[in-house]
Amino acid sequence: MDEHEDDQLDPLLDELRSLFKRHDPVPPLVTRSATAALGWRRLDADLAELLADSALDADALALARGDVATLRSVTFSAGALTIDIEIQLQGAARTLLGKLSPAARTKIELQSSGEATPIGTESDRLGRFRIKLPAASSIRLRVAVGNADAANWIETSWIPL
Repeated sequence: MDEHEDDQLDPLLDELRSLFKRHDPVPPLVTRSATAALGWRRLDADLAELLADSALDADALALARGDVATLRSVTFSAGALTIDIEIQLQGAARTLLGKLSPAARTKIELQSSGEATPIGTESDRLGRFRIKLPAASSIRLRVAVGNADAANWIETSWIPL
């Protein structure tokens, strides 16, 4: 393309941007999630692979006994580590229950799109952990693997709630 054709394309592209902005704007959740993902990205962590997500299977959602509803079950894998989590609703509170396999006592951080500071916890010797979820639209976990002095981090992808 020559310079004359570039000059003709600029007004056309501006008009198309304006048209899409008016008639098909980017949803606010998409903008917030993208901003959070870029803000929390770390190059020093390995990304865990999503193996299963009950939100992708409508038949998997069911009520448990009592007044506890499992909103979502998600499984991630990174090398030998498997991270199983359940997000439960009890009244207005949401709780994340997790289990690491193989079981290990380790540091875990929950990052949320609505909070600047991660919530830290530690799994028990059986690899179990529990975190009260903040009011957020998306979360992800960081799990320390290895010894405390030189731990490698495993991160899950963002989980929309």
